[in-house]
Amino acid sequence: MSDAPAQVDLVVFEVAGIRYAADLGQVRRIDLDEPTESIGAPLGPCAVGRRALVFSPDPAVERRLAIDQVLGVTRVPLSALRRLPRAVNAARFTIGAWLDGEEPVLLVDLPSMLPLEPT
Repeated sequence: MSDAPAQVDLVVFEVAGIRYAADLGQVRRIDLDEPTESIGAPLGPCAVGRRALVFSPDPAVERRLAIDQVLGVTRVPLSALRRLPRAVNAARFTIGAWLDGEEPVLLVDLPSMLPLEPT
């Protein structure tokens, strides 16, 4: 039995000069941006917008999030991730933060970026 700490693989990306990360398990692939297929700009407009993270909220549907660039994939101990305090008025898809050295990286949940279905 291993005593290694639990870890998660994060894809780190940039939109308009701001670094974000998402669980790599949510990403099907990294592709060229197709603006007609993007979910919009929940993280703000891209400065360059030449790439897209492709994810699937359900097995039959793919969605794209336009991004400026992928900065890499990194493995992070779960103990290094922090949930945002309730007092923070953040978007529902912003689930926490990770401190990469001195730089904070916002953690986002890709499926939560989709518009809510009317009830």
